[in-house]
Amino acid sequence: MLMFLSEMIQGSRDSLAALVAQLPRPPHPLFGRRPGPLPLPDNLICFQRRSTTELNRPGHGRSLHHRFVLIFALRGRVAVCVDDHVIPLGPNEGLLVFPFQFHHYIDAGPQALTWLFVTFDLAQADALQSLRYRPFPLAPSIRASLEQLLAAHRTEERMSELPLLLLALLLARIVRLAPARAREGAGGQAGLVMRVNEFALQRREPLRLRELARSLGISQSHLRARFRASCGVSIGRHLRRLRLERACGLLRLTSLRVAEVAEQCGFNSPYSFSRAFGAAYGQAPTRYRQRTRRGHAGRDKR
Repeated sequence: MLMFLSEMIQGSRDSLAALVAQLPRPPHPLFGRRPGPLPLPDNLICFQRRSTTELNRPGHGRSLHHRFVLIFALRGRVAVCVDDHVIPLGPNEGLLVFPFQFHHYIDAGPQALTWLFVTFDLAQADALQSLRYRPFPLAPSIRASLEQLLAAHRTEERMSELPLLLLALLLARIVRLAPARAREGAGGQAGLVMRVNEFALQRREPLRLRELARSLGISQSHLRARFRASCGVSIGRHLRRLRLERACGLLRLTSLRVAEVAEQCGFNSPYSFSRAFGAAYGQAPTRYRQRTRRGHAGRDKR
C-alpha cells in the first residue's frame, strides 16, 4: 500500500512538472486572462430524489419558480417536460431548467433512481442560454467538478463562498462541453410558452391578452386553447403566477423598493401588488425580502 501511494504521488508530481514545462512565455507580463461573462451564483441548494414517486412535487401541478434547477440523472431514465418540450433524460445526462419554465416528469413508472438537483439564483444568465432545452453528457470534467461541489457543500461553513465558486466553475464547464444541437424530437408547440414568457417579462405595464395574441400572430381563443393544451393551466393564471415569481426574484436579488418591484411586474399599485403577493405566499413583500436576506446579512458581517 505504501509503495502504491508513493508511486501515485510521484505520478502526480511528474504530471504537474510536465504541464509546467509546456507553459509558454507570456507576451506581456501585465496582460493575462480576463474573467468571462458568467457572474457568481447565489442561494445554492443541493438535494436528491431516489424514486420516481418523489419527482412530481408539488403533486397538484407543474412547477414554476424564479430559480435555476440543474438536474443530474445518475441512475434511472425519466422524461422531463419543460414548457412544451419533452426531453428524455437517462443515466449520465444532465439538464438545466431556467427560471419561469414549467417543468414536470412523465413516463415515470415506479422505479428506483438516483437524481441530483442543484438549485440556485443567478442575476444574469446570458452565458447559459445555449443550454435551454438541451441535455448534456456528464463528461469526466463535469463529474469531477460536481464531486468537488458536493464535497464543499457538505463540509464548508454555511457562509463560505467556495461552493458558489465551484458551482460557477461547473456551469462554465457544462456550457463549454454541452452539445451544439438540441436533441431531435424535443420540440413541441413551436416554443409557445417561451414566447409568451419573453413577451410578458419584457413589459412593465399590465399585459392584455389581445396584445399578446396579436404579437404571436394568433387569435385569443387559439392562444388560450394552445396554452392550456401545452401547460395544463389557463394562460391568465400562468401570467399572474409569472408576475409574482418575477417579483420574488426582484425582491431577493435587487435593492428595488417594493413600489418599484410592483411597477416592473405590471401591477397597477403597490397596494394591489402587496395584496396579490400576500394571497399567493402568505406574507407581505417586505417580510419575504427580510426572511430571504437573513443569510446575506450574516455573510456580510463576516
